[in-house]
Amino acid sequence: MTDSSNARRMRQLFEEAWTDGDLEVIDEIVADGFVFTRGGEIQTGGPELYKSLIRTTREMFPDMEYRVDDVIVGDGGDAVTVRWTVTATHEGGYKGVEPTNQTIEMEGLELNKFEDGRLVETCTYPHWVGFLEDVGVLPLTDSPETNT
Repeated sequence: MTDSSNARRMRQLFEEAWTDGDLEVIDEIVADGFVFTRGGEIQTGGPELYKSLIRTTREMFPDMEYRVDDVIVGDGGDAVTVRWTVTATHEGGYKGVEPTNQTIEMEGLELNKFEDGRLVETCTYPHWVGFLEDVGVLPLTDSPETNT
């Protein structure tokens, strides 16, 4: 597959903004009317919202490193689906989950929409259950062999 310019922009956001913490790149890529959806919650706020999402996530995972596992481009290049994996140390609390200082690995999937080369919408599906299992909030699923 040949990378589209919007796929390159998504990789740039994951590498430079999410992993390296360079928030300046966001102003170049994210549109003023940017919409973010996660878990049924819809937020609007343009580049400042995107920066806030990264700052909040970095409070919980200051050493986070994202790996882009797959990129699928559709809709004439304006739709970019990204499957990612983040590795990080859980150093900050979030929604009642106290820091554990454990290293976690979490996968996620994002559906992204571009207009005129700017990111206008992200709908993300992080695998929170795996994270909660990693930090001990949820029990790990027993395998069939251990249920006898």
